[in-house]
Amino acid sequence: MSLRDRIIGLEELAARDCTITVQIHGGREREMYIENCRKIISCDDDFITLGIVGAQIRVSGVPLILENFGVGGVKISGKISAVEFEEIPVNDDEK
Repeated sequence: MSLRDRIIGLEELAARDCTITVQIHGGREREMYIENCRKIISCDDDFITLGIVGAQIRVSGVPLILENFGVGGVKISGKISAVEFEEIPVNDDEK
């Protein structure tokens, strides 16, 4: 499988299995909703790292608050300053 095919497959998988919504409410307060979150990798006041299908999301800001809003869904609120995505290999059994 070519790199192009892997990237297209990852985008399709992420679009089908994970939804990320960022809302900005006046000033610097922001809310971020992640559906179908696989796991919480780390969480503190400044950084939250989440595992989704095929990637990790790292959110930074001060102070960050992580809340559960349903099965497989989380809400991050606070003064979010950056959101980073890091691709990780997807095992065939995780699809």
